[in-house]
Amino acid sequence: MDSVSSSFRSDYTGRGTLADRQQKLNRHLHHLQKMADIYNAAIYITNQVMSRPDILFGDPTAPIGGHILGHQATFRVYLRKSKGDKRIARLIDSPSLPEGESVFRVITEGVRD
Repeated sequence: MDSVSSSFRSDYTGRGTLADRQQKLNRHLHHLQKMADIYNAAIYITNQVMSRPDILFGDPTAPIGGHILGHQATFRVYLRKSKGDKRIARLIDSPSLPEGESVFRVITEGVRD
C-alpha cells in the first residue's frame, strides 16, 4: 500500500479533524493487521516522514500519522538515496533484529547489493 496516510491527510485537513483522522487511521491499520493474521500475509506500506526541527539529538524524522502509525508497524525501514544509483535501507525498529543499514542498487535486472 503506497502512502497509507495520504488519503487520511486529504480527507481530514486541519487540526480540528486530527482526532477523527487518527481514529480512522488506527481502525484501518488494525483491519490490515487482522487481514495479515488471518491470511498469514505480510502487509507492506509506505509512508512519508516529516522533519522535526525541535529535536536536537537523535533522529529528527517522524512518520506522518504520528505515534499510531509509528507503533503499529512491526518493522520500520527508512529508505534514502545515496551516491549515484545506490540506495540505503536502514532498519530502525524490529522486535528481533538490531538496528542496521544495507546499501543496495535498483537496476534493470532487479535489486542488487
